[in-house]
Amino acid sequence: MVCVALALTASVAFLLIGHSGTAKANSELASSANPAVLEFSNSDLYVVQVESLGRAVPVYGTLNPTTQAIVKSTVSGELRQVRVREGERVTRGAVIAEIDTTDARSRLAAALADHGERRARQSIAERNRDTNQTLLQQNFISQNAFDQLQSTYQSSEAAVRWSDAQVDLARKAIDDAVVRAPLSGTVAKRYVNPGERVGVDAPILGIVDLSRMEVEATVAASDIAAVVPGQTVSLRVDGFGGRAFVGTVQRINPMAEPGSRAIRMYVATPNPDGVLRGGMFAQGTMVLARGAATPVVPQSAVFEEAGQSYVFAIEEGKVVKKRVRTGLRDESSGLLAVESGLTDGQVVVRVRMPGLKAGSAAKLPAKTNLPA
Repeated sequence: MVCVALALTASVAFLLIGHSGTAKANSELASSANPAVLEFSNSDLYVVQVESLGRAVPVYGTLNPTTQAIVKSTVSGELRQVRVREGERVTRGAVIAEIDTTDARSRLAAALADHGERRARQSIAERNRDTNQTLLQQNFISQNAFDQLQSTYQSSEAAVRWSDAQVDLARKAIDDAVVRAPLSGTVAKRYVNPGERVGVDAPILGIVDLSRMEVEATVAASDIAAVVPGQTVSLRVDGFGGRAFVGTVQRINPMAEPGSRAIRMYVATPNPDGVLRGGMFAQGTMVLARGAATPVVPQSAVFEEAGQSYVFAIEEGKVVKKRVRTGLRDESSGLLAVESGLTDGQVVVRVRMPGLKAGSAAKLPAKTNLPA
C-alpha cells in the first residue's frame, strides 16, 4: 500500500509540473504574438519641415552710449555753481556750471594795460621810421641808421601782437569760466560741488547721449571673415523680457585679443525712447551664412553610432531607425539641417529614450496636435 501511495504521489507531481511548463510556454507565445506598443505623446515627436537654416554665432556684451563726454574745467578757480545733477537732461550749449572769474578779470585788466603801453611804443617807433625814411631818401642819414629804426619798429610791432594774444587768452579764460554742455544728453556723473576749487582739467560732469547705444562683443577668429560692417544682429537685454532690439555691426577691430585670439566688433543699436541704459547686459545672435532649404529636425533627435548619424522615425505604426546626413546647426533654435535621409512631413522622435528600438510598434497621437 505504501508503494502504491508513493507512486500515486509522484504521478500527481509530474502532472503538475507538466501543466506549469505548458502554461509558461503559452504565456510566452501570447507575449510574442502581442508585443508591447510604445505610446508617444505630442511632446515626444517632431514633424519634419523644410527650412533654410543659418549659421549663427552668439553675441553678448555690455551696452554703452556711443557718444559720451567728461566735461572738464579749462581754467582754475572756485566753482560758483553747478546747475544740473545726475539724471537731468541737458542740451548742447546750455550753461551747466560757473567758475569764479575774479582772477581771470584781473589778468585781463593787466593784459589790457600792457597792450596799451606796447601799442604806444609801436606808434612812436612807426613815426620815427616814417620820418627817417624821408631823411634817408634825401641822404641826410645813413642806411645803417635807418635799418636800426626799422628794426625797432618791427620789434614793437611783434610786441603788440604778443600783447594782443595775451588779451585774447585773458578774455577766453573769462568765457571758459562759464562751462557749457558739449553735447545734448543726460548727466551721468557729477564730480564736484559749488564752493570747491577746481584746477585745469578737473572733471566737472559726465554726460551721455542715450539715443544710440553700442555693444562691444567678441567673435572667434574662424568666424570673423564672414562678418562685415552693416550686418544685422538680434539682441535681447536683461529686464526687457522677450523684447528684441536690432543692432548693426559698425566697426571691427583690426587686431586680435591677446590670449583668446578673438576679434572685437562694435554693434550699434538705436535707442530713441531712451529705455536702454549704459552698463546693461545684452546678448543675441548674428547669422553669418544661410544654407539652402532642407528638412530640419531638433538636434536632440539625432544620435551617433559607429561614426554615423541616425534618427528614430515612425513609419506605418513602427519605429524605424534611419541613417541621415546632417548639415548646418542653428544654435538659437536648436534645429539641425538634414541633407539626406528624411523628407518633409515625416515624424521623428525628439529624444532617444530608454526602450526605444527599431521594429517596436508605435501608437501616435492625432497628427493635428503634433508640434512642428
